[in-house]
Amino acid sequence: MKITDIRATPVAVPLRKADTKSKMRKGPNAVIAVIVEVYTDEGITGIGETPAVLGLDLSAAIVNSAKPILSGRDPSDINVLMKRLYVMYNANHLHIHAACWAFSGIELALWDIMAKKAGVPLYELWGGAFRKRIELIGIIERQEAEGIEKEARRLAGAGYKTIYTKLGMDPDDDVEAVAAMRRGAPDPSVVICGDANQAWPAGVAVETINRMAPYGMGWIEQPTIRYDLRALKDVRDRITVPVLGHEVNWTMYDLVNVLREDCVDCVKLDGRFDAGYTGVRISAGMAEAAGIPCVHHSFFQLGISLAGSLHVMASCPAFSLACSWGEYEFMLDDVIKGGPLRMKEPPYLDIPDAPGIGVALDPDKLKQYNEFYIREILEKGYERQTERPYYTAMFMRPYFRDILD
Repeated sequence: MKITDIRATPVAVPLRKADTKSKMRKGPNAVIAVIVEVYTDEGITGIGETPAVLGLDLSAAIVNSAKPILSGRDPSDINVLMKRLYVMYNANHLHIHAACWAFSGIELALWDIMAKKAGVPLYELWGGAFRKRIELIGIIERQEAEGIEKEARRLAGAGYKTIYTKLGMDPDDDVEAVAAMRRGAPDPSVVICGDANQAWPAGVAVETINRMAPYGMGWIEQPTIRYDLRALKDVRDRITVPVLGHEVNWTMYDLVNVLREDCVDCVKLDGRFDAGYTGVRISAGMAEAAGIPCVHHSFFQLGISLAGSLHVMASCPAFSLACSWGEYEFMLDDVIKGGPLRMKEPPYLDIPDAPGIGVALDPDKLKQYNEFYIREILEKGYERQTERPYYTAMFMRPYFRDILD
């Protein structure tokens, strides 16, 4: 079997409108992504999805530029092909994380091809399923306290055991957000979690988290800047809330140092952030060896990416904590046949069990949401002005309040 073509299609799929004023959404109310199709001479086509971290224009250009490098190659040589891409783009000289955003969609499509050729769900190629359904986190979009409390009440009533919101905006307001979550979900068995996205200096992190602790937090994600592991360890040593590492352990290469410094209690992983889907499974194995449980991350994803993540969670035993599906619950539609993946019984989502990643691309939806992207994002100049600024700023957030407010 040989690769004959690679295509990258930018899309934008609308989100359900927030009930209250969101502190997160900017610009178009949509999830944007690049859909990747890898074609072969045996008629098997693999699909993948690349997040728009670099913007759809740049991400799509990188995917399309890989065609001459991969054409004529055997798609089963996945590890060789991905390493070849990183070498050809000099990504290791910069940081492998700089290119994995775009390349991860290609890798997922290659795994989809191989699992389809074998006639099995992807998790079987990866050693089998430790779980056939995944417990998901109830995501509360960051908003005013009244809305947070209402959402916490809804999610707890629906059966979610872990609820979460974004923090790292203002310490007093962050503490009130956590308090509102607990008012809405007073049962102490409902775990409350939050993500500061590197926003706090160490002293502020310690003081703020200790104010949150009485509300019964399950973990606090990435309270300090990713570059200073000693600061993160200092915070961990001075609080009672478990620390979840994310930006510090984006890739398996970073996780080595995180484990060495013993600065986290658990880690959040994602194949689109790591050295691809091979990298994230290595990271999960490293965490397992260290006795550290994993949470799977999410970031503005559609059903193709979510399906790939579900196979990672199914096949790696360390994903023992409730995992994230981000904004996906708010999706109005999808580019996959049958529409968005939905729960049969909250808070659990079943692993797709058809051959490959288990979902199929809907060509009509792909065309519809590519046209929506061109009309509502590209032509209106929103390529750099979607929801992403909040996440992109992270520890630089104090410098750019005009962008974020």
